[in-house]
Amino acid sequence: MSSLAPFKQWVHQRCGLHLEGLAEARLIRAVDTLKTELGTQDSDVLLAHLTQDNTLFDRFISQLTVNETYFFREPEAIHWLVENHLPRRLADKGGPLRLLSAGCSSGEEPYSVAMALLERYGDRARTLFHITGGDVDQQVLNKAQVGLYSGMAFRALHPSLKARFFTPKGRSFQLVDALRQWVSFRSLNLLAPCESPIGGPFDVILFRNVSIYFDEATRRQIQRQLKQLLAPKGILLCGVTETLGNDLGVLSLVDDQGIFYFQADSTALPAMTETLTEHRAQALTGPDEPLHAMPLPGAQTQVPPPPPQSDPTALLQQALEQLNQNRFNETQALLAPLLADDPWNVDALLLAGLVARWQQQPQQAFDCFKRALYVAPECWPAHFYQAELLRQGELPDNPTQRQRGYAAVIRLLDASPTSSGGLKAIPPPLPPGDACFLAKRYAAEQTATQGVG
Repeated sequence: MSSLAPFKQWVHQRCGLHLEGLAEARLIRAVDTLKTELGTQDSDVLLAHLTQDNTLFDRFISQLTVNETYFFREPEAIHWLVENHLPRRLADKGGPLRLLSAGCSSGEEPYSVAMALLERYGDRARTLFHITGGDVDQQVLNKAQVGLYSGMAFRALHPSLKARFFTPKGRSFQLVDALRQWVSFRSLNLLAPCESPIGGPFDVILFRNVSIYFDEATRRQIQRQLKQLLAPKGILLCGVTETLGNDLGVLSLVDDQGIFYFQADSTALPAMTETLTEHRAQALTGPDEPLHAMPLPGAQTQVPPPPPQSDPTALLQQALEQLNQNRFNETQALLAPLLADDPWNVDALLLAGLVARWQQQPQQAFDCFKRALYVAPECWPAHFYQAELLRQGELPDNPTQRQRGYAAVIRLLDASPTSSGGLKAIPPPLPPGDACFLAKRYAAEQTATQGVG
């Protein structure tokens, strides 16, 4: 039996996490750290400590997941929830309504919903809605409660919302107290929510971009647990690419204006593979209408003049720093002279692609990543972000091309797990281990989807 087997079994039983593939490498690192900290190689002793010491358990679990999230992820679903579903629910039931972000990580999702509700309802929102975030990882919950964010957490947040709800604090941004005091955070084990009562019943449970960590049997068990937390006619909302993988017979799948959700007492939709494919193509290839009172990031209108010529490496590092602060104009100004001097600079092309993506210029972003790959086929970040543009619906999906992109990431990083991807001046924007883990998960999801029907 593998020395990891007891840990895999214990984590799966305790939290449901499926630690295979690249996730196993994360487990190896976590176990090695635990052995060093406790000064023993005995698995039974290590597991006993994990079971008895909640703080140790929190640190251990925190190393096993990829907490990659950001504000207003999949904004179409947030828009539908705030502008369509919740007003109907209020009219039918009255307030206050209870919302749960299950697997909330560091809080970006519940805070995004809170911002959108304040934009829609003003100060009344705090009395009309109760918002809770839950996660098994206490370390990310602590970060959520502090409400201090930086870098790419703001990649999809419109500058006007950032200015309204955040104040600068050093090189980071502090969430305003009104939101921090409104949204509550609780420990939540999705397999056993009764261990730490989360409240409820909930009118809406957001379970988005979480199920990649669980196998099908565990997802079914989690859905049964979440079903018990739903109020009558309450809904479960999954991530765009996870919907079909969560249609497991526990809850019925419902379509409303191209947004799919699950409900306990509804009639299931027929021919789900065909229906989902059709609606994803319609709903995600471009915004049919802008978010009401909740503007999405658009192209910057004026770019400041480029800075004086400097060392290209220093300019690229400055550009990455500005991008991490969500300062797109400044990033463009730094990249412009570099690309004018060398249109095939891989580092600059990758950064330019990221700027274009977060300014909602997906085709321009795709072209930048494509140029980077022409020069450096080993540039796995460009492969990854090209595939993400398709998976996230920012461009019309091409399953074959998307699968090819993720396969390239996996092939390159399996061969060289610490590869820089051909970048010479900047580190990869996403850690290679996390990119390979996510690529394997998303590629497996697509394979499973193609096998349905």
